[in-house]
Amino acid sequence: MYPLDTKTKEGTLFWSLPKRAPTPTAFDKEDMLHCTFIASLACLRATIFYIAIPTKTPRTEEFRKHCGEVASQVKVAEFKPNEAKAKEIQAEISKADQDKEESKQEPEQEEAEEVVDQGSLEKQKEQFIALLKTLPIKKDKKIEDYLIKAEDFEKDEDANFHIDFMYSMGMCRCRNYKLTEMDWLTVKLKAGRIVAALATTTACVAGL
Repeated sequence: MYPLDTKTKEGTLFWSLPKRAPTPTAFDKEDMLHCTFIASLACLRATIFYIAIPTKTPRTEEFRKHCGEVASQVKVAEFKPNEAKAKEIQAEISKADQDKEESKQEPEQEEAEEVVDQGSLEKQKEQFIALLKTLPIKKDKKIEDYLIKAEDFEKDEDANFHIDFMYSMGMCRCRNYKLTEMDWLTVKLKAGRIVAALATTTACVAGL
């Protein structure tokens, strides 16, 4: 959509700070950051789907390399730009810009709050449970065993893969955008501060 030499309607380069042009990163099974990303994401997905994870090895370098080796054997289709999709995106952007300009000229109108029909939600839930009961569920298991388990973020438990995933994915994005990388502990500390900052800021705003 936006090659490096793209210019805005004002004639300036589209990719000028603060916008940074992302560059793709090829998966490398020898790169421990890539292996950590694959291993931590695999373990998180296993957890939410009630799939057993090896109890002794999941955070070892050996296990991460094994996950990297398995991932390297997956053949991903080569990316080919879709011209029709590119034009569709460009049309959406143009329309958004036009709507933005029009909204500046028109007086602000208060939007009506969307009403959520709680009865409809309950009905959908009942339909879902009824559909679930038609599945070939084993007698020794409950329906709940087939549902996805929610994960609550916990930064202080290293064995839950939360910080491993945040660290590896965050650093992969740093490489995409040529940003300064952080070590694992710094990511953990920052993640803890962000949660606290959100809570205190919300409290201050609510108080005001």
